[in-house]
Amino acid sequence: MAFYSLSEIVDLLRKRGLLAEIQTDVNTELEASEIADRFASDEKSGRPLLFLQNGTAFPLLMNLFANKKITDELLNLTGAEGYHSRMKGLLSLIDSKPRLSRKSIQTLNGIRKTAPRKLRRKGRCMKMVQEKPDLNLLPVIQCWPHDGGRFLTLPLVHTIDPDTGQQNTGMYRMQVFDGLTTGMHWHRHKGGAAHFEAWKKKGKRMPVTVTLGGDPVLTYAATAPLPEGISEYMLAGFMKMERVRLIKSNNSNIWIPECSDFVIEGYIDPSEPLRTEGPFGDHTGFYSLPDAYPVLHITRISHSKNAVYPATLVGVPPKEDQYLGHATSQIFFPLIQKLFAPEILDMYLPAAGGFHNLALVKIRKKYPGQAVKVMHALWGAGQMMFTKCIMVFSEEVDIRNPQSVLDAIDSHFRPVQDLHMSAGPYDVLDHAAQSFSHGGKAGFDCTLKTEEGKSDTAVESSENNGSMRVFGNSIHVIFSDHAVAESGNLFLNLSSGAGSVKKGIYIITDTRMKEAPDDILLWYVLAAIDPARDFSLIRSLPTEGVLVINACVYGKRAVPGGRWPAATVMSDDIVNLVNEKWESYGIGDFIESPSKRLSVLESDSYLNR
Repeated sequence: MAFYSLSEIVDLLRKRGLLAEIQTDVNTELEASEIADRFASDEKSGRPLLFLQNGTAFPLLMNLFANKKITDELLNLTGAEGYHSRMKGLLSLIDSKPRLSRKSIQTLNGIRKTAPRKLRRKGRCMKMVQEKPDLNLLPVIQCWPHDGGRFLTLPLVHTIDPDTGQQNTGMYRMQVFDGLTTGMHWHRHKGGAAHFEAWKKKGKRMPVTVTLGGDPVLTYAATAPLPEGISEYMLAGFMKMERVRLIKSNNSNIWIPECSDFVIEGYIDPSEPLRTEGPFGDHTGFYSLPDAYPVLHITRISHSKNAVYPATLVGVPPKEDQYLGHATSQIFFPLIQKLFAPEILDMYLPAAGGFHNLALVKIRKKYPGQAVKVMHALWGAGQMMFTKCIMVFSEEVDIRNPQSVLDAIDSHFRPVQDLHMSAGPYDVLDHAAQSFSHGGKAGFDCTLKTEEGKSDTAVESSENNGSMRVFGNSIHVIFSDHAVAESGNLFLNLSSGAGSVKKGIYIITDTRMKEAPDDILLWYVLAAIDPARDFSLIRSLPTEGVLVINACVYGKRAVPGGRWPAATVMSDDIVNLVNEKWESYGIGDFIESPSKRLSVLESDSYLNR
């Protein structure tokens, strides 16, 4: 199904009873974010939110992707004519005989129709023009207390290469400095940053057009890990089963989706000094540090007649971006399976892993060492190169069931034989890396062993106590106040006790995490480690060895900047405000603030050090 405005989607969700509408006055600085966080973090309550009274003339839509069923429908992932069915048909052409069948010809004909269509008219997204452009007239949100200000969080940023004319669409957060200027937060490996450098060499102003809203498929396509040179609009057209209709910007040769709700046009002057942007509570669950980025100068703002302003909130998982992450793994899994590792049966990226920190993979195992082959294939597959830890399981394991995963680790993972280390690129926002955007990788072979040697029977579980938490029979989490440098000694002291050490994995982390829920503890551990620095194998034990993981934070240097960033936790005054106003919102049963579960992290702010 194709959508042509957010107002159309709002009407559909309203008719189905899937929309929570708030008529009460809500402040777009923190209050709206706190409400959205409660719905996004509660799986049963996850649904889109529409803030009608927000101090502007435009409704504010949040949590559009906070429900898996809704997300799958918006992205056209299911059904006989959905993405998966058509992708299966496309991939079947690889195995087809030289002579194409009628079905194959139909498939190819369908692909031809996904190319974007350029219209020679002004679109309805430009019908309403602000007399004097002013971002303060839009319901731009501030997400977290320590954010540098208000940010556009779902902008589609369109740029063009001055030499080739090749266009790029990316999603880069934009901090509002004032009504006419924003930051442009693109990382060095992004298409927009490459275009900026090209315009800089020419010594000319860089035209930029930003769109908001429209078909959600376009929003997703701007975030998709596409290979260089592949158009975001081609992917969107394939997912929509309809050509994306494009219109030309007023100030440049940039083409934008006609269905957009808002169009923001302007320029970046490469000769102008960069400006400090941030901090910003990011998808890692921590604030990304302030840094210098180009400044966008706005010359024109236009919008459709019934425009709806979209925004999203990211932070400590789970948030609504988990469903976009699951969608990405669904969308690109058939390609990974076909082109890189055909033995893969399933792949799951847990929300606690923040998309890049942990991947669980199930394979059809046929020979020794196959799991290692799969690990390296995935580290070489597009943005899977950022994955910090990969665990590979046999086909009998349900990788979406935590108990099934733990049972397989208990039975089949032998640290000395089954841990495989590598190194490579990191997400630039990963502050735990030894060096900026580069660090260690860890592969865990948790498959059933045959020729490699049978796995030992799992030992009986240890009892949880005040200083240790045990998962399954072989993952032990030790809580310690010792400095990072002393963690190894702490473990050796523990191991000196007769019979106190069992096989498996020992994770040492900060004492303050004692009371943290299991999912928050997993997120914290994964975010705190670089396997190259923090993994140690101890072989000189009366077992077959143990893996010690140093997941302490205090005393550990973060990159860039050296300071360990704060976690995204809402301030008490905003939490209390929303508690007091909850009944007036008229959005159903009370939902506790997710920040309450993160109270142990409230003091962890680099801003106060």
